[in-house]
Amino acid sequence: MPRDPLQRAPGVWKRFLLGSALIVVLMTAATATAVLMEVKHVSDLLGPAQLHLGRDVITPEQAGAPETILVIGTDRRPQSKTLADRLNPPHSDTLLLVRMDPRKNQTSVLSVPRDLRTTIDAGPKGTTLQKINAAYTIGGAPLAAKTIERALPGITIQHVIDINFKGFRRVIDAIGCVYVYVDRHYYNQNVGTALTNYASIDIQPGYQRLCDQTALDYARYRHTDSDFVRVARQQDFLRQAKQQIGVSGLLDHEDRLLRALRQSVQTDIHGTATIFHLFTLAAFSLGRPVRQVKFQADQNVLIHGGSYVIASPVQVGATVSDFIHGNPPAKVHVPAFNLKRSTGAGTVRGLGLTPTPESDVGLANVASVGLPIKLFVPRLRLQSGPTPDLVRAYTLRDERGVRHRAYVISISRGLVGEYYGIEGTDWKAPPILAGPHGSRKIAGRTYDVYIEGSHIRTVAWRLPHAVYWLNNTLDSLLTNRQMLAIAESARPVN
Repeated sequence: MPRDPLQRAPGVWKRFLLGSALIVVLMTAATATAVLMEVKHVSDLLGPAQLHLGRDVITPEQAGAPETILVIGTDRRPQSKTLADRLNPPHSDTLLLVRMDPRKNQTSVLSVPRDLRTTIDAGPKGTTLQKINAAYTIGGAPLAAKTIERALPGITIQHVIDINFKGFRRVIDAIGCVYVYVDRHYYNQNVGTALTNYASIDIQPGYQRLCDQTALDYARYRHTDSDFVRVARQQDFLRQAKQQIGVSGLLDHEDRLLRALRQSVQTDIHGTATIFHLFTLAAFSLGRPVRQVKFQADQNVLIHGGSYVIASPVQVGATVSDFIHGNPPAKVHVPAFNLKRSTGAGTVRGLGLTPTPESDVGLANVASVGLPIKLFVPRLRLQSGPTPDLVRAYTLRDERGVRHRAYVISISRGLVGEYYGIEGTDWKAPPILAGPHGSRKIAGRTYDVYIEGSHIRTVAWRLPHAVYWLNNTLDSLLTNRQMLAIAESARPVN
């Protein structure tokens, strides 16, 4: 029997290995060169550092170590020199900590409540006890960073990014609009009174494409929400944007995005060495989950007529530990569930659900007239206040501009800023329903389940001509079993 050619000629095998190794080395060198060229390109577009922060503000880390970046969203107007701006200094609207850790399979994100009551040490200007967002007004990004590190012992900040509202709009414009499930009607008409002295806004509930100023208005809205609901809405917007845009989408719009940032951002990040280090960290983060860390505190505490967020030392310690050391949650098990179709009187045992009032079913029935798809109404709900459901039938455009029919039912949970709802549309593949985490068959209907952390965020089901989904509150306050029970109870009215 003839021997294998490689057995007869071991030198061939060695040359093959050497040739393969050479190819790998050349490919690695080419990749490294491409990365260095990309780093230089990014460095050139960003330009020199706009923020010069000393070691008393930021803490340098060694290459490969985890890093925490503070992102500050402000109403700073860098080009304006008006008297109004001089009399009304800039304010920080968002304080976001982003931690990239190559040792963990995740990127952690923590929003610091702007109304958090803390001590601000402004040096010669003295020490004051007030809301943490005042630190930026008093001393800009350096004092904001120092105050956060003092308020959250154990967190060290390596870099700061200060982006103004105009920059947010430019970034959204650079990467394209974002499809977002809007949980309720956001409305305010500023007529100059104390109750309306906020930005005007009019965004209807339902799944829709948010662009430019509308996206900013949605993310910033706060005057009838708690600080925690507002933070949850901002994180939800970022989550949906990340899901839709992805890494390839960012690279496709890289130059426009970097130019938008250069015009609207102040940061200490500059130079090829620093950017290359962040590139290395980002490489570990690509494709890994973003873990949203909840800030543990008591909200809306009235002190001397002002509303504050109060965090005890124990709550602060738990938040910091979760942000630095927390691990991504284990794969969530979608619970088995069996709910009888009956929605008889009284609370469904153990779930805190009650039958939907016939008046709200009637509202949906009226909205279903002329709608070419079935309109499903959940026949079970959480016990809530007297606020009736908001039922809206509307036209939804997809990415190609094609019109689709849709409806949404916005349901109040009975607490400030907390709404869940059900949506239906003949757009068969909206981005929100991409990549389900599991499925569950209940009473003959198959449900796709979408999970964030340990909570079910969305439950969806499909018919031949339409898709439907139940969306949790921004804070995911409905339990997993409640989400499944409410979705299973949905029945058409037309």
